[in-house]
Amino acid sequence: MSSITAPAGAVRARALTVTPRLVWAVVAVALVASLALAATRGRDWYAARQTEAANASAVAAARQLAINFVTVDYAKVDADVARVKAGATGEFLKSYSASTADLTKVLVANKTVSTVQRTEASLVSGDRDSAVALVGVVAPTRNTAVPNGETKTYRMRLDLRLVGDAWKVENLEFVG
Repeated sequence: MSSITAPAGAVRARALTVTPRLVWAVVAVALVASLALAATRGRDWYAARQTEAANASAVAAARQLAINFVTVDYAKVDADVARVKAGATGEFLKSYSASTADLTKVLVANKTVSTVQRTEASLVSGDRDSAVALVGVVAPTRNTAVPNGETKTYRMRLDLRLVGDAWKVENLEFVG
């Protein structure tokens, strides 16, 4: 038998030999893979919690912003308008600001008082800095035409944007 060729069993035995170095290498690879998986899962969990918190905050803000929009008292209309403007941004702020003079005249002339009896809000979509919510508002309203009042129901779609640490309305539209 020559020194160049070895019996097949000897080669197989050498290939299957488990050395301490091999064991440590396998353990190290498994540890690194486990840490990478844990880090990825942890990051995903954290991001999901952040998004859930943002969504809950957006729904609460949408509810309050809709209440601010519907609640009006002709005797303190300037404060009511200022409250709506404080919760507005973008195009909605521009269009609302442009219409406040006419709105104020109508509210005062008609002695309009509107309060909110009930609200329901739901998130349509959202992420950490924008959201779309639907809000339903039941509002008893009285004015010179209806001095005893009537209950009105409004359904609104609010597009919200996180500005600093506050959610603000950038679009409001009445729906169905």
